[in-house]
Amino acid sequence: MSEDARLARIEAKLDQMGEAIVALARVEERMVTLFNRLDAIDKDRSAQGARLLAIETQAGSNRQTLRFVERVFWIVVSAGIAFAFAKMKGA
Repeated sequence: MSEDARLARIEAKLDQMGEAIVALARVEERMVTLFNRLDAIDKDRSAQGARLLAIETQAGSNRQTLRFVERVFWIVVSAGIAFAFAKMKGA
């Protein structure tokens, strides 16, 4: 009977080991899924960084264009005011 009890304990231990192996496989599967999600997030972040750089470059170009247009506007306005005062003085 001691041999039957011993075999029963060994079978119980083997069952526990089987359950532990299945649990480890599930954990590993979850970790793989998590790492895949992290990789996707990293790729998205890199793409956003590239888009942000493109927007910053475009904004800098727009700033220069706007600065030039603003200067031309004020030159035209100043010339118009000077012309109007010169015409009033001459009239």
